[in-house]
Amino acid sequence: MVATAEARQVCRAAGSLLYPSLDFGAKLNGTYPSEDFARVLTRSGFEREFTNTSARHLQLTRGDDLDLEDRSPLAKSLLYNLGRLNADAIDAQFDGVREQFITQTRNARRFPNTAEVALDLHEWLYYGSKQTPMVSRVNPDRGTDLAYVFVTLCIVSPAARFTLASEHVARTDTPSLIEAIRRVIETARQAVSITRIYCDRGLYRVELVGELVDLGVEFVMRAPKTPGIKRVLAEHDEEKFVTDYELVRKQSPTMRVPVTPVVVPHHSRDDDSLCLITNRPRTADEAVPLAQAYRRRWGIETSYRKIGEFLPRTTSPVFAVRLFYFLFAVALYNLWIVVCLLLSEQRRVKTRPAVSTATFRFSSGQ
Repeated sequence: MVATAEARQVCRAAGSLLYPSLDFGAKLNGTYPSEDFARVLTRSGFEREFTNTSARHLQLTRGDDLDLEDRSPLAKSLLYNLGRLNADAIDAQFDGVREQFITQTRNARRFPNTAEVALDLHEWLYYGSKQTPMVSRVNPDRGTDLAYVFVTLCIVSPAARFTLASEHVARTDTPSLIEAIRRVIETARQAVSITRIYCDRGLYRVELVGELVDLGVEFVMRAPKTPGIKRVLAEHDEEKFVTDYELVRKQSPTMRVPVTPVVVPHHSRDDDSLCLITNRPRTADEAVPLAQAYRRRWGIETSYRKIGEFLPRTTSPVFAVRLFYFLFAVALYNLWIVVCLLLSEQRRVKTRPAVSTATFRFSSGQ
């Protein structure tokens, strides 16, 4: 960690890259200014509160006259304004925020020019009606099979787990995912040169693998134990091996995608194997190092948890509200990463973030 005073100073300076850029849709002559909305949403994200709770706290703190049984008028105004925003406009303003983060960090020579990245799906669970627009069906989890789903692309390096791009998908069908994956990769390539993409087995579909091949990126993906993969495992007596394989789509339009399975012993389960597929030729000597490199992507789960820590709570079914909240959480998370990068040379312990999230929250709040 670095000195608290210096951390606070950098946190507040970095915050100037985020808050002035936010457009909450507030009118110049409105009852509440954008600064109030920013304070409410920041507290809601940091404290994991519902917007109404955060808004009431702000209004009571400054002495506003509130009816304790009614919803906060500030919260209602925030949700009303966000609900009127266009989704493309929301995406555009947060694209601008991300570009500012990258530019400022790169100017300080702290942002990488090349990066290994992880491609994954971020599911924000939803407990409302399955008829709600822009909600997808997902595997049952914590009492629901509905979620707002975002494709995300994040740098793998522990020193800079910056979220380079995110795209909402209204459905998790293959064509929708292909389009979203193409967009996040194209967006990320504007910031870094991608050397390798790591993917979870949830993206193990012939068409998705084919799209990654067409995009000309090296990928490493975990393969589920499908009948075809089981046959590959049964055909080899070795614990560690590399072979050839084809992913096949039998339905029209048919397609075949040649890949290289890389198999090593599972690192924690005896009598089990970890099977990866890649689009680059490999040797048996490269199998273990590749598996070790793939395991680095599990650090991205930490990134997802951190984004979740900054995600305001809401029950709103309005997509514009959900989209703004999610992208705001990603922006707060990325702002923390920016602060850690800017202070990386001052770290006392090189294996830990330069600034804890607790210090970041305390120093960055509006």
